[in-house]
Amino acid sequence: MRIAIHPDDNLGTSFSTRWIEFFAQRGVEVKIVNLLARDFVEQLAGCDGVMWRWFHLEQDKQSVKTILYVIENYLKIPVFPDNATGWHFDEKVAQWYLFRVLDVPQPETWIFWDKESSLQWAKSAPYPVVFKLSVGAGSSSVLKVKSEDEAAALIERMFDRGIFPMTMNEFKYRLLPGSRRELKITLARPLDALRYVVRNEYPRLPKDWWKPERGYVLFQEFLPNNDFDTRVTVVGSRAFAFRRMNRPGDFRASGSGNIDWSPEAIDKRCLKMAFDISRQAKFQTMAFDFLYRNGEPVVCEASYTFVSSAVHSCPGHWDPELNWHEGQMWPEEAQVEDFLAEIQARSVAR
Repeated sequence: MRIAIHPDDNLGTSFSTRWIEFFAQRGVEVKIVNLLARDFVEQLAGCDGVMWRWFHLEQDKQSVKTILYVIENYLKIPVFPDNATGWHFDEKVAQWYLFRVLDVPQPETWIFWDKESSLQWAKSAPYPVVFKLSVGAGSSSVLKVKSEDEAAALIERMFDRGIFPMTMNEFKYRLLPGSRRELKITLARPLDALRYVVRNEYPRLPKDWWKPERGYVLFQEFLPNNDFDTRVTVVGSRAFAFRRMNRPGDFRASGSGNIDWSPEAIDKRCLKMAFDISRQAKFQTMAFDFLYRNGEPVVCEASYTFVSSAVHSCPGHWDPELNWHEGQMWPEEAQVEDFLAEIQARSVAR
């Protein structure tokens, strides 16, 4: 058996390094490939599977999803992540539609595709509400909105020049009405336009998140009395779970780094929901973030990839029957085991 791996080192993390190690331990040949190259088809000759851990970078979202989709559906080679697992990655709007169809409990959510409807909603919205970009991680694209004026400022921006992902902390104070920084940015726009027309210079864009989000708005109900969220990561028949505590004086937990790995603190309802959703949606792997709404767990978002060291720090995992299995495990090893089993099952079926 031969597995093709496109190496990843996004933002200082790498899944492919451990994948290679775990395949070697099982005597499986690995071929390092560059699937961004023109001869990607020729590189895959003789390969039984393809793995490529891609991240929430604009370049990855623009290229990798297309390439893996073609390999999976037209070359008929098993891939990780497959389309069912990865098409909605780093897209909260897409996840809301998916989970709505699957009848997954979620916070009350309002998504608008035009400015007029969203401004009308803002007049009577149940403040406070939470504004989110569809993309972003670590709570960077999340704001608590307390009034119609704040909501309207965000709406106006999202249907005008938009907001760049992973910059919400930077933009937090620019977006509020009357902000001096907002005035400064507004005054700079004619100068940017002049440079573009006269000198063919486009305004400098962020390095990795160079596509602004615009043309929609997403608001969710604010869920009070949630001092933490519960992250459940399902890899095949294993669920790893921990709680992430909120930042001091903040309502957001993602990216806080304050983690409780105690198994006894995990709500088993979250585990069951994570397994049920993964089975129904046919996810190869998925990390779910849970909060509580009137005492019941709801899914806020999901991600096929994650910080593997946090999962490895779990002292064990649960199986689909919610039996506990003691012992740490790298999620990359679980992914390797499952991917090999998937390839072998397909081979037998043929």
